[in-house]
Amino acid sequence: MQTSICSFRRGVRAVLGPLAMALVAVALAACSDPFKLKASYANETFTFALYALSGSGPLNAPSALDLTARTVVRADGNFAFDVAFDLDSKGKILVFPQRLVGSAASGARSVAMQRVGGAYESLVLAPTGGWQLDSILSITPGETVAIRLTSPSCVYQLSNELYAKIVVDSLAPRGLMFGRGVFNPNCGFRSYAEGVPDK
Repeated sequence: MQTSICSFRRGVRAVLGPLAMALVAVALAACSDPFKLKASYANETFTFALYALSGSGPLNAPSALDLTARTVVRADGNFAFDVAFDLDSKGKILVFPQRLVGSAASGARSVAMQRVGGAYESLVLAPTGGWQLDSILSITPGETVAIRLTSPSCVYQLSNELYAKIVVDSLAPRGLMFGRGVFNPNCGFRSYAEGVPDK
């Protein structure tokens, strides 16, 4: 009799163990949203070196950034850039959205920016408010700039916005600027963290 009771208990444990684990797995799955959008691409870091628009750099020197391509370009009549750079009379850096430099025949790009306090590395998520649309931003070396682009590549997504952050680390003679940035290529995702963002 004792043997059959022990066998019965072992059998119950053998059945309940996997069943309990299955219930835990279901509970954990219920905590995550199956309809939550997932990013497809990793955030991309980049560096840049460019000259001020009114500086004394070489002829045809780049003075603008095409953020979606993560490259420096000329601020010429093609207007194939997002932001351009210049210096004011006091040596402060001026960041111009494309619309204030000129408009391409295909239409101007919509660019919003804001200066963000703290170290560049500490900005891991784009702000939700405080954006200055199509306005010139005045900064000094080391100040972080958050950028929000309205992108036609996101037209069929829930959000048509892309986010980036940049910092000009140093200025050299002739208006030469050195900096770096992070670009998030996922529509509506605000994270600047390394890898594929989750927000």
